[in-house]
Amino acid sequence: MIRHPQTGPQHTRFYRLVAFFTKLQLQYLHHDPRNRKIFSILHLIFSGVTALTTITIMAYLTKLMLLFPPLGPSAFILFHTPLSESASPRHLIMSHTLAVFCGLGALALTQICFPDFREAASAAMNWPSVIAIALSMGSISIAMVGLKCVHPPAAATALIAAMGYLEGPVQAGGVIVAVLFLVLEAIFFNRLLGGLPYPLWRFDPRVQKTHRFLTGSPETASSRWEALKEKTFHRR
Repeated sequence: MIRHPQTGPQHTRFYRLVAFFTKLQLQYLHHDPRNRKIFSILHLIFSGVTALTTITIMAYLTKLMLLFPPLGPSAFILFHTPLSESASPRHLIMSHTLAVFCGLGALALTQICFPDFREAASAAMNWPSVIAIALSMGSISIAMVGLKCVHPPAAATALIAAMGYLEGPVQAGGVIVAVLFLVLEAIFFNRLLGGLPYPLWRFDPRVQKTHRFLTGSPETASSRWEALKEKTFHRR
């Protein structure tokens, strides 16, 4: 019996190479529930460290304020629960951008009301600075909830701006540029390398059905308290 050589795209070296790297993607590795936690931790460490290191190098080379404290919690959310609503590019970009404007707006308003006011970044804490911080926190909370773009680390961005750590439009713009760059890195690590359905803009609630672990939802369809409530209801 004569055996003909196997032909077709699935038998080429390129196809086998792609299939090999596909098995290393986070989406493929998450099929086994036993390994989900360890591979998620490894993805978080590798992606988060690489992303923040890249931004740090850019900040050093450009001498711009591209690295600021809330960027760390944002990176944690983007790479620990990449398919959660808070990790979507829409929430990240809108919340931090609004935070910059809310913080600077609160600082400017306080300076108008108190002409002798000096922000806390260059002077000791005083009552006008407390007012500026309170206004920034209140305004960013209303903005994020009202526009449905809740991303908790952005509240810290508003406080930084209200305390006077953003000197001029260049530093304020640097914060927004850093957030945009973090989003691009999240798309690269989560969508391209990880093979996950990470959104390009808006959160897709349908991913909760197939990727509950990566959305920050419980593994089961209902939480322990929901199960207890259902059990109590059926008893009645």
